[in-house]
Amino acid sequence: MTQAPPAKLDRIAIMTLNFENMMRVPGLWEGPNDTLELFDIPEMYADRYGVHNIEIQHTHFASTEPSYLKELRARVEKSKSRFTNINLEFGPMNVSAPQALARLHTIDLTKQWIDHAAAVGSPRVMLNQGAPTHESKAWSVPALKEIVAYGATKGVKIGIETRGPISGNNRGVVNPAPQAPAGAPAQAPAAPPAPPAPGAPLPVLTGVPGWVLLAELLADSGALANVDLGGVGAADQGELHAALRTLLPMTVGSMHIRPTARWDLATAIRFTVTLGYQGIYSIEVRGHEGTKAALDTVVANI
Repeated sequence: MTQAPPAKLDRIAIMTLNFENMMRVPGLWEGPNDTLELFDIPEMYADRYGVHNIEIQHTHFASTEPSYLKELRARVEKSKSRFTNINLEFGPMNVSAPQALARLHTIDLTKQWIDHAAAVGSPRVMLNQGAPTHESKAWSVPALKEIVAYGATKGVKIGIETRGPISGNNRGVVNPAPQAPAGAPAQAPAAPPAPPAPGAPLPVLTGVPGWVLLAELLADSGALANVDLGGVGAADQGELHAALRTLLPMTVGSMHIRPTARWDLATAIRFTVTLGYQGIYSIEVRGHEGTKAALDTVVANI
């Protein structure tokens, strides 16, 4: 078990996503290496990490029948644990979708999952907002307002994650590949670039940061920020800190912890402390080794 003051571990959550490649979800994935049952996760978190906060993907529920949700909550509480957040991933059904029907489905599905969150005792759900633009706020804000209002009736807060560059804001990589001269033979598209090697220069981001648009969306809708330190889309440590100054005052009370090559994780954690952040640090790193390393970094810096 992680040796740390209980008060610090009380502010750590671990995502079930970290162990998705070994989880068994009946009817969804049941491979030969999928040996970890959702009902066993609370005890595993408590025994291995000393952590009692669980963040879960909505796809990791084997059922949403009331009897299943009641049994799952009882198993979690037996380990003196709790769900802190449910992440909702509905694909093309999101509040930024230009099709009204897709947005209506998003609202209806999210309301159902708000009910499920209340049933298992989760105080938050997190939406995948799709790919918002300044133009899409005209329809995404009303959809979010309806979702936020419904969540309030159930005691469930609505979080939205920073997800890096957002479409329509011209934030991309400078120095694109040169174009062939007019009349030159067409060439096959280049293969996607490999991830940068450790220590290699990173592509330079330009344009309006996605987190700026996210802040506008939150302010207009009443939804709250679920900052993902690995997915802010900031160019460097300085811009990350600017994003944190903007978004943490609108926090949903939980943030995701993922390392990235663009900034130092320990420095970022310490900066959240200077800003007075009192919420949960939810570890989003695949596998036991990565989870433990990120957890130790958070514990050492809060």
